Formats: sequence, C-alpha cells, structure tokens
Amino acid sequence: MAVSSERVSDRYFEVNNCNIQYLSGRDYHMLREKGRADYYVLYIIEGACYIVENGVERAVQAGNIILYRPYERQEYRFSAADSTTTAFVHFSGTAVEDILSAAGFDARVLSLGEAAEPARLFRAAVEEWYMKKPLYKENTVALFLQFFAAAGRQKSYLEKAITPARQRNMDAVLRHMHTHYTENLDVAFYAAMCHRSVGRFAHAFKESTGVSPKHYMLRIKVEAAAELLSTTMLSVAEIARVVGVEDVNYFSRLFKRFTGHTPRTRR
Repeated sequence: MAVSSERVSDRYFEVNNCNIQYLSGRDYHMLREKGRADYYVLYIIEGACYIVENGVERAVQAGNIILYRPYERQEYRFSAADSTTTAFVHFSGTAVEDILSAAGFDARVLSLGEAAEPARLFRAAVEEWYMKKPLYKENTVALFLQFFAAAGRQKSYLEKAITPARQRNMDAVLRHMHTHYTENLDVAFYAAMCHRSVGRFAHAFKESTGVSPKHYMLRIKVEAAAELLSTTMLSVAEIARVVGVEDVNYFSRLFKRFTGHTPRTRR
C-alpha cells in the first residue's frame, strides 16, 4: 500500500519528499484537481514540462522552476521525445512564504536560465535525502534553503542582465576588497581587475551590490573596526590605524556616519 508524503509541518521548514526523475522512453501525465496540502516545486533540468492552466497548455523549458502552492490545481505532462530530467520537492513549514517571497517566487514559473549552482544544490539535497546519513533531514533542509537563496540570486542577476562571467569578476573584486581593506586601494585598481574603465566598473559594481565601490570599501573598514571595538582593548586611534585610516577624527566621523554612534559610545 502506498504511503502518502503529504504533510503540513509547524516547523520552520520541512521536506516531505524529493527526487530526480529521468523521464525518457514514455509519456507522463499528472492531474491533481485539488492539488496537495503542501508546497510543490518542479525544477526542469533538461527537456521540457507542459503545464495546463485555465485550459491552456504551455511549454516550460529547461532552466525553469514551476511552483504550486497548497491546494492549487496541478496538471502537467512530459513527452517521451524530450528526454526530460526534472527534480521535485514537496515541502511545508511556517517560514515557507517568507522564503519564497525573499527568493522572488511570485509567479507559477520562475526562470533561472543556465544556472549551475541551483541545480547542484538541488541534486545534493536529493542525494542527502536518500542516503539517510545521521541528521540527513536537517542537512536536506539546509541544502534546500541554500537552493532557494541561490535561485533568488540567479533571478536577480537575470533581471539585471548580469552574466556569469561578469559576476565571477565581481566576486573576485569583493573577495579582494574584504581581504585587503587595510591597503586603501582605489577604485581604479579594481576597475583594472575587471578590464573596465572606472566609470563602467563603478556602474556595474553598484548594479551588483546596490552601493558604490567607495561606499562598500568604507563599510568594510567600519565593520572591521566595530568588531575590534567589541573584542579588543585597542584604543580608537590604534583601531583606526589597523583598518587603514590614519586620521582618527576622520575615522570617528566615518564610524558615526555608518553606525549612528561614535567609536567611544559604541564601546
């Protein structure tokens, strides 16, 4: 006798079932008139899925996610000719809507394009679920939370037309900023890293992070200073020098601009 995985959890996030299906060699049709009590995500990795809504069928190609919320009618099919690979997960929990909203899941279909990281995380979550090592449920949840975050990030990149190559360059810049913030490198240095003019680099940087390169670099200094203020006995002047600011008065003004407090009152 088949055992249903359909459950509604009062936990933060809980996986009911997940798997990867290789649908070649036969047609496949699914109809759930009243849906399910939990949430359902289909991630089309290869091939296509044909969903039906209001009597109209449309093709959902590889690189797209299909979301069904609780009790929404589900009708879709796969064609043997497409040799489709699809991953699915059924889940529920008290934080699901907040997670979906943060990731930008505001429609039936979400496009991710050719995104390697979400697919990798989904596969890892399914593997964790079926290998059932110690704490596999907790690890599966953690991987799916990473998946939704990665999907939301990829959606943001697509909306801003940020290519994978451009983002890799920006990631390298950000890593360098965080590990060399004491050196007071200028924007031109980072523009050269990306083989861009200062103006084009600054525009791309703000599009990616939401702030200017200078603002970002100063924020790193202030965050590092705040940590030193709370964990060491160094003087304000010493901390200013540690984060690469020689003028302690400027450092105090900078710290207050970012935190709303002076270094002395913060300590």
